Amino acid sequence: MPQWDYKVVALPRDVLVMKKVFGGPDPGETIAGYVERLIGDKATQGWEFYRIDTVNIVERPGCLGALIGQKETLTAYNLLTFRKAR
Repeated sequence: MPQWDYKVVALPRDVLVMKKVFGGPDPGETIAGYVERLIGDKATQGWEFYRIDTVNIVERPGCLGALIGQKETLTAYNLLTFRKAR
């Protein structure tokens, strides 16, 4: 059974950041192109695309924010996982 090394990369949450790397007229095309390029770049470094996940993080307001009534916020992060045999 092979042993694996893993690398996890977070996708930018703003499509404008992705557009700097891979521009496109449609946001869906921009995101797809960005992910395709990222997978290709990692493949040339010997990493195999393994999976994509969404991780939700609850952020609580600080002391001052809680005093003025700020609510918890839920932030989603999309993570690409790559692997390669040791």
